Amino acid sequence: MPEQRISIDQVQVGLYIRLDDWLHHPFLFSSFKIRNENQLKALRSLGLREVFYSPEKSDIPPLPPPAADAPPAPPPPAEPDPEIEAMWRAKKERRELLAKQREAYGRCEKKFNAGIGTVKGLLRNLFSRPQESVKQAQELVTDMVNSLLAEKDVLLHLMNAKIGDEGAYYHALNVTMLSLMLGREAGLKAPEMCALGLGALLHDMGKERVPTQILLKKTPWTTAERNFYQQHVVYGIEMAGKLPSFPAGSMEVVALHHEMLDGSGFPGGLRGERIGTLARIAAIANAFDNACNRLNPADSLTPAEALSVMFKRDRDKYDSALMQHFVRCLGVYPPGSIVRLSNQAIGLVVSVTPGKLLHPTLMLYDPTVPKEEALLLNMAEEPDLVVAETLRPSELPSLVFDYLSPRSRVSYYSDSGSALPTSRAQ
Repeated sequence: MPEQRISIDQVQVGLYIRLDDWLHHPFLFSSFKIRNENQLKALRSLGLREVFYSPEKSDIPPLPPPAADAPPAPPPPAEPDPEIEAMWRAKKERRELLAKQREAYGRCEKKFNAGIGTVKGLLRNLFSRPQESVKQAQELVTDMVNSLLAEKDVLLHLMNAKIGDEGAYYHALNVTMLSLMLGREAGLKAPEMCALGLGALLHDMGKERVPTQILLKKTPWTTAERNFYQQHVVYGIEMAGKLPSFPAGSMEVVALHHEMLDGSGFPGGLRGERIGTLARIAAIANAFDNACNRLNPADSLTPAEALSVMFKRDRDKYDSALMQHFVRCLGVYPPGSIVRLSNQAIGLVVSVTPGKLLHPTLMLYDPTVPKEEALLLNMAEEPDLVVAETLRPSELPSLVFDYLSPRSRVSYYSDSGSALPTSRAQ
């Protein structure tokens, strides 16, 4: 049944209504069910004559229309109501929080792009200028480690990644960031974190010896091609052995990042205790990023799907305790996930709520709200709402897709300059 226009005098608790202009009312949503008398009072304070209501979503019908000779409704009180004023302040704070988060995104993007430039340069010059390149890599990793260990709040940021050859640099930085996040959550000390980060940053350097036509092939590999690809680990070990002062922990990551606890990995098919903690961490980060950022973006899993596959179907491949930490880092619905809520609202997960894995912070689609004012919803503050399902970007109507701008490829980086209460995963 379509929406119906009703008089403000017909509105009562239990009706699901829609307002036209998000900027000119104090409510979180422009479409919502009136749950109490305070909301009803706030609605009437706006001086509206009519609203739209949805019969299908309402608990009860509207009140009967007022009689023709009924006295007009009393005007809104001249004195401001403290509860209504508090609603307006809360809405203003949400808008200010969004502005701060957008600023943090800008800082993240600059840091990420600078990191990509550093990775590109050091990988290209790794053997023509090994000492300089390793020093650059160590400085980049140290900066990332200090950011993660020193700051209470760390913002995960999502950015487009380039495809083709450029994707190798994004993958290196993604795996480093994810490995360090997981390492911090697992309680690693600074020296271990630095060794982990350096190994993660250079974990795929052996791919320099693998032909591009194999690395960028979009159809399935032949057996010979797969074997050649898997040799990149052996090449990486050889190359790392020639680098000055390359830490043993970093070498472990380069050598074992494709080994799985169940013995299904390569190149050695190692099992269990033969795989160290740093390599186990890097294996999780590497697998997750590969699942989310496949060569053909259409084949990529959503972050939530990738976590689900790793945690359930492939659980024997990964360290279970580290996987628990990884979920605590990213949440059940990691940044980049598109979700539909129990009230049918659609949102893009932008950060993880501390201690509440099922309650991330979302940027909501609302056609009545300007895109640049898009609403941030911390689900931990809305206990009546739950995630009903996750969606693929390709499932979104074009208007919703353009509004939320989900990224075709997902990247992660931290911002140590933000103090956003929802940004650090516990």
